[in-house]
Amino acid sequence: MPGWVIGLIAAGAIAAALSTAAGLLLAISSAISHDLIKTIINPKISEKNEMLAARLSMTAAILLATWLGLNPPGFAAQVVALAFGLAAASLFPALMMGIFSKRVNSKGAVAGMLVGVVSTAVYI
Repeated sequence: MPGWVIGLIAAGAIAAALSTAAGLLLAISSAISHDLIKTIINPKISEKNEMLAARLSMTAAILLATWLGLNPPGFAAQVVALAFGLAAASLFPALMMGIFSKRVNSKGAVAGMLVGVVSTAVYI
């Protein structure tokens, strides 16, 4: 293959990775600043302080991701298994119960998610 084709493929892969990372960072920061802080902790927060909380949470997420990238908890397969285990233990039960049961409320879902994360962390 010519060098320019390989360059285009590499540029596309890097663009896809950066786009995914940017989307995840945006989701993390908005979930913390809007859903957690504005909805639960401080409903009367100003937009300026909400934006500051979003930026701080994004910075914390970047620092955590950098630290985990430099000091991975295991090989790639182990890290992927950990991520899927955490997702399966925390998100999946709350999602399934939210779909199929009318008795689930937010406190029960959060409690179930916390139990799933703690039990997975203790198991590992």
